[in-house]
Amino acid sequence: MKAEKKEYNVARQEYLEITRRNRKIAKIDMLILGTGLLLKYADQAGIYAGGAEIGKHFMWLGFIIIVYVFGSNMMAKSELSKSQP
Repeated sequence: MKAEKKEYNVARQEYLEITRRNRKIAKIDMLILGTGLLLKYADQAGIYAGGAEIGKHFMWLGFIIIVYVFGSNMMAKSELSKSQP
């Protein structure tokens, strides 16, 4: 029983570490998405010409990061559930 409990605690620590890292990545991702939206808006408002193209790339990067963070969280959760005693 002790070995199973220790294995579960190690898996839980790994899960918590991954979720903490993903929260930091998600905060940076919100900055990237916000930049993309701001550039697209600036182009439409006539403030910055060519901003829509750059903003589109920023938004795609943000969506890719969201998918990565979501997938990483789901895989960590499934690994944690596999090691439950």
